[in-house]
Order: sequence, then C-alpha cells, then structure tokens
Amino acid sequence: MIYIKWRIFADVFVKYIGIAILAILMFILIAIVGSIIFNGAGSINLTILTQNGNTSSGGIANAIIGTWLLVLVGIIISLPVGVLAAVFLSEYRNKKFGLVSSIFTDMLTSVPSIILGFFGYMLLVIYLGFGYSLLAGGITLGILMLPYVVRITELSLLQVKQEVKDAAYALGASKLQVIFRVSLPQSAKEIMSAVVLAVSIAAGETAQLIYTAGWNDGVPNALTNSQVGYLTYVVWTGINQPFPYAHILAYSAAFVLVISIFGLILVSKYIKRGF
Repeated sequence: MIYIKWRIFADVFVKYIGIAILAILMFILIAIVGSIIFNGAGSINLTILTQNGNTSSGGIANAIIGTWLLVLVGIIISLPVGVLAAVFLSEYRNKKFGLVSSIFTDMLTSVPSIILGFFGYMLLVIYLGFGYSLLAGGITLGILMLPYVVRITELSLLQVKQEVKDAAYALGASKLQVIFRVSLPQSAKEIMSAVVLAVSIAAGETAQLIYTAGWNDGVPNALTNSQVGYLTYVVWTGINQPFPYAHILAYSAAFVLVISIFGLILVSKYIKRGF
C-alpha cells in the first residue's frame, strides 16, 4: 500500500515538475521573441528594408540579400553531398562503417560554429585564396548544414518499406533505379524538410561568417575576394554601438531574422506533414 502511494506521488510530482519546466521555457522563449518583435516592429520601415547601409546608418537591404546568398551557396554545396552520403549510408550499409560515420556526423553537428569559422578562415580565406567572400562563407555554412541533411535524409530513406523496394526489384529494376525512382521520391518531403531546417539554422549563424564573409556595405560583386553583408553581423555590431540608430538597425535585423526563421520552421513542419 505504501509502495502504491509512493508511486502515485512520484508520478504526480514528475508530471508537475515537467509542466513547471515547460512553463519556464515557454516564458523565456516568449520574452525573447516578444522583445525582439516589439522593438523590431516599432523600428523597421520600408526605407530600412530597401536601402543598403552599414551598422550605424542606411538600411539592411545588403544584409538581407547577403544572408540569403550565403545560405543559397550553402544549400548548393550541402544538398547533393548530403543526399549522396545518406544514400550510401542507408542503401550500402555496413555496420562498422555505419557506426563510425554516425559518430562523425554527430561530432560535426556538435562542433562549435566558431571552430568551423576558424577552419574556413585558414583553409578557404588564406590557403585557397578566396579571401573574405561569398564562396568562403557559403562553403562554411554548407559544412554546418551538411550533418543535418545527411542524418534526416538517411533516416527517411531507412523508413522506405522493404516491400516496395522488393516489388521494384521483382519488376527488373536495378539498384540505382530503386534508389532514384523509389527511395528518394518517397523520401522527398523529409529531405525538403531537412533542407529547410538546415537553412533556418544557417541563417542565424554569426561566428563562422565573421571569419569567412567579412562585411560589405553593398552587395558582393564576385564569388571570391568580395565581402558580404549579413543580418547577424548587424545585430551583433549595432547593439554594441552607442548610437540610437544603430540599435534601430540591430532590432530591425533581428526582427527580420526571427520572422524568417519562424516562417522556415513552419514551412518545415508543413512539408514534413505531407503538404
């Protein structure tokens, strides 16, 4: 009897502890996002959105364009590499190799972005001579995005029913035909969801872009040796300046980022549910 009462007490205690932790997390999230939206919505205007500028004057159009150009380069690099790697890991599985690759994928996910930035600076900016540029920053973002694309694509490919593959083999399909005409099409929405999630993560990066993209008051005119503006730099730099207009630009950039990332997350969820 005492044991049963203790179990009931423990269940209720854990339940309300969980509710309390969830409430605290929700409060923190609402406070952060609410503050950014409140200050950003009151600061942003059409002029700020359409004009180029630096972190204390002008607008943030160059930062918006630069952010999504960097993300686009990252997608171009990470998507084909990530999907092909996931195909290899899921369709040509080897237990020992699969375990090692999973460990390295998890390690790449957990590497601090500033370390990736330092790596990109030494390899791309200095050694390969790309300079602070769209290509150096985009490749570094692509490396950041890669493990998310690999892992989610691999898991989605593993969920394709073996009966469907066997039916394709029975009709005379080759291994590659099964992969590209059965497995990948059936996993398309999960792959798109992975890409959108990776994009939302990459769009909020700062540290690695400081090392590889630099800063540009305008729009980059070349892939290499042409610096790039991006929104997180406006937030990081503007909020630390003593000028009121710099704070307005910082809140405006933060507002655009939060709305964009929130929209991407919603799109990701919508895609994952199958449109």
